[in-house]
Amino acid sequence: MFRRARASVRRMPGAVRLITIAALLLVAAAANLVVRSEPTGRWLPLLLVGVIGGVVAGAPRRLWPLPAIWLVATLLVTTTGATVDRTALVVALVAGAVALAVAIAVDVVPFLRRRRGVRT
Repeated sequence: MFRRARASVRRMPGAVRLITIAALLLVAAAANLVVRSEPTGRWLPLLLVGVIGGVVAGAPRRLWPLPAIWLVATLLVTTTGATVDRTALVVALVAGAVALAVAIAVDVVPFLRRRRGVRT
């Protein structure tokens, strides 16, 4: 399903950039709402649309920007002076850190496999 959509989006480099930026902004908005303890019905659709937009725009190449922007947005909310639910903040930070570690590992594995193949 995503293969055809991804192929059509990649034919237009400007569209890829716009969709990628929109995906990152949607993920950041979702992180903001999570930390402010908004109901799940408000932030979950933003997160889902952001992740799907990232996948369509080519995020499977590099996964780390989506969880990285989640962490940055979560930390930025704490500096605004807004009322923050501490439990939601800790959960969002831990989930973001785990997702970032997994995304970096997934991004690095193909690189390591290629290097091993060249050496042998």
